[in-house]
Amino acid sequence: MATSIHADSLKTYRARKHWTQEQLAEATKGPNKVSLPTIKRIESTKDGTYLANDRVAEALAKALGVKIEDLSQPPPQEEDQEASLRKFGYRPLRTMLDAETALAFNMVQHIYGIPIRSQIEMAPLFAALLAEGSLAWRRKRVEAIEEASAQLQELGGGHCSFVYATWRVDEGAAEERESIEERDLFGVRASEQAFDCGYDRSTNNPFADYLEVFAKEAQAKTIAFDKDFGWKTSEGLPMYRIGPEIISQLTGDDPDAEYALLRGHVRLKDIPADLLSDEKKSDRVAWMIARIPEEELEKRKAERDELSPLLGDLDIARPTQSPDVTEGGDHA
Repeated sequence: MATSIHADSLKTYRARKHWTQEQLAEATKGPNKVSLPTIKRIESTKDGTYLANDRVAEALAKALGVKIEDLSQPPPQEEDQEASLRKFGYRPLRTMLDAETALAFNMVQHIYGIPIRSQIEMAPLFAALLAEGSLAWRRKRVEAIEEASAQLQELGGGHCSFVYATWRVDEGAAEERESIEERDLFGVRASEQAFDCGYDRSTNNPFADYLEVFAKEAQAKTIAFDKDFGWKTSEGLPMYRIGPEIISQLTGDDPDAEYALLRGHVRLKDIPADLLSDEKKSDRVAWMIARIPEEELEKRKAERDELSPLLGDLDIARPTQSPDVTEGGDHA
């Protein structure tokens, strides 16, 4: 007996598992194992359906966790697919990301080999670890401040001016400990006296300070912070770039080439290997710019021509973060 398998359905259900064709073949191991060539033939069938042996259809359905009928029908529409996935505990995560963040996901994948989906799935863990790290860092600083206060009081010998100074220090340390216990990452609950003494959340906050210190201690040369453009998020997370030197090397600091990366017209993995050397910089930049749709490139040129006389001698070679947004996803 033979069973019709819809090529797109097999691809869809395999994609839900985030499996390659090789991984699907491996998942069918046993007496009913489906070979890799068979899977490739099914997915590449021209007319949309493939008549497969019942044993093959059963093995594929079992490995993918679906019914044989599901493989025989066209893949479900997005809404039906989401409803089906919800039954297995999946939830949609919908958001819009600015172009710089989308590129940052790609750069992390390029530099460290962490797939974009894994970065998203692990983000809560990464955030929690950094948050707890920042609180531990602040505790150590408070301990150091309290020790210095005790030494100052001892050196002061009870003199009134030194007693007052240490009292203020100890009061501030107590407030900081309270803030830490409340997990006040961004210093929102700082006392009025702190603001009176110059504390400004628009330029500093404990978590942003920790991230910068941590990056410096880790000698994270692939990370750059940019305070000139304010915070990246309303809470007070800093502006950053991942792999700025790599981006600079790849694009030759050409604004159009960098634009091609930001807008996803060029994916890092798609840059031809024979164009990656320094000697091929001009060819590489030209190749990247050629990926931008001609109409879009002409519009950029017209905007620059219009803006240039207004800016005079101001250097606008390096583009600032694009105000437009792009969907976050695996563009690498």
